[in-house]
Amino acid sequence: MKTNLNKIRILFLLLSITACQRYDFDKEMTEKVICIISDNDFVYTGMHDLTQEESAGHISINCGGSLHIDQDVEVTLESDPDLLDRYNKLKYDIDESKYAKILPEKYYTIPRMGATLEAKSPDTYGVVPILVRPEGLSPDSIYLIPLRIKEVSNYTVNPDKYQVLYQVHTKNIYARTDEATRYNASGKLQREDENARDAAVTQTFHPLTGNSFRIFAGIKGFEPDEDVIQQYGIIVTVKEDNTLEMKPYGTVELALADPEISSNYGTYELAEVFGGKKRQCFSFKYKYRLTGEDKWETVTLRSLRDVTFDKIDE
Repeated sequence: MKTNLNKIRILFLLLSITACQRYDFDKEMTEKVICIISDNDFVYTGMHDLTQEESAGHISINCGGSLHIDQDVEVTLESDPDLLDRYNKLKYDIDESKYAKILPEKYYTIPRMGATLEAKSPDTYGVVPILVRPEGLSPDSIYLIPLRIKEVSNYTVNPDKYQVLYQVHTKNIYARTDEATRYNASGKLQREDENARDAAVTQTFHPLTGNSFRIFAGIKGFEPDEDVIQQYGIIVTVKEDNTLEMKPYGTVELALADPEISSNYGTYELAEVFGGKKRQCFSFKYKYRLTGEDKWETVTLRSLRDVTFDKIDE
């Protein structure tokens, strides 16, 4: 008899658990919850072309749940600088040299701090445009715009996904900041009073303006160190006729390898190659010396990169 009572109790308990699970599942599927789309670090990225004075990115606000909203939802945003502080401390701990920076207001405009999710729309999301003016941003810094949902007119807000860090990436046709832009370079180096020697290096290009980028002098590999960047950095500008002009980014000294050419440090070519790719080719010839050095070193390098159309034209 006792055994039968125990079996009845267990069966009742199982039925109760099943009923609770069904209720929670149904609630989860039908409840309408407002959130901001981002990755696990609350980051949402946008690419901005340096050839444009201003370009538009956006963040997306979504309504979760299996059922469509039955009334419009007004979502209001506000700045959230505390999120940026938490992000830096969690990601970089005490190494403040790596900390991401809040994007200064002069570089962007958010026309409306919010969005409307419309019941009549077939979509479950709305977008908040962010207009960015990228020229002048450093390729060595991480720029973020921290935002959060302040309030919604209807439904509830997801407590785990109501914040976002909009990250600004920049690009031109020669380089981009969302990934390392590398060119394979080979040629010759010749220090004063010495014989020429073969040289090869993987050069990292960093975009600066619509028609300029930064490289390191000679065959120095890139290091994300401010002192090294100031010591070796060179600004390369591609002119309309595809010839190159170069000037110091920091303290390096530059001179013409051929005194008969007044301002041409090289040339740039863009050619179509196999597999739907384009080949970018830079021919550099210049002299440089670092601060404190007496002798010049002549650099003759040919730098190549094969890139798909989308990386150039997207």
